[in-house]
Amino acid sequence: MLTSHTDRLPLDAFVSGGFVAALVASPLGRISGARMNPAVTVMLWLAGKTPAARVPLHLSAQLAGSLPGTALGRALLGTPLAHPNVRYALVSPAISRTPVLIGIGEAVATAVLLAIVLRVVGDPDLEEVASAVIGTTLAVLILLTAGTTGSSRDPARQFGPWVMAGAPGPIWPYLAGPMAAAVVVGAPARLLPSR
Repeated sequence: MLTSHTDRLPLDAFVSGGFVAALVASPLGRISGARMNPAVTVMLWLAGKTPAARVPLHLSAQLAGSLPGTALGRALLGTPLAHPNVRYALVSPAISRTPVLIGIGEAVATAVLLAIVLRVVGDPDLEEVASAVIGTTLAVLILLTAGTTGSSRDPARQFGPWVMAGAPGPIWPYLAGPMAAAVVVGAPARLLPSR
């Protein structure tokens, strides 16, 4: 088991990017929109790509799914997942940062991801490469920001591990940063001409 943050980082990045790419490309992803991230849901709603009536259901399912997902990981992987260096895959910066800096870093990285998602999703010319572009972007962002923010960019991704690990440290930067990015990317996108 890789218990060191440095040892796990490349594996985490490529597994996360590959999983997201596979989900986006899968039939289930095409039906559901492959949305696991509340920031993506809010951004698409603000951009006028998702009806407002669906947003509460998506957000509650995304956050609620984080807890059983983390519990399932614990059941499948056992005590190594609870190891103090792993803490249910809870992300945290490798270098000590204030919560404000973590929130800003999460907002900037999430904004990059959301801008790329907004650009490739729904564009017939990019349909063939959308999943690879999104997965690769996610992997690169994880590699670039893990040391400074822990690299979550997804409130639901952080929520379940945070609860299972006993709520260590503030969670607000991992919620507020991505959601601020959703507003910054999504609201102006509504003003852009549709393709």
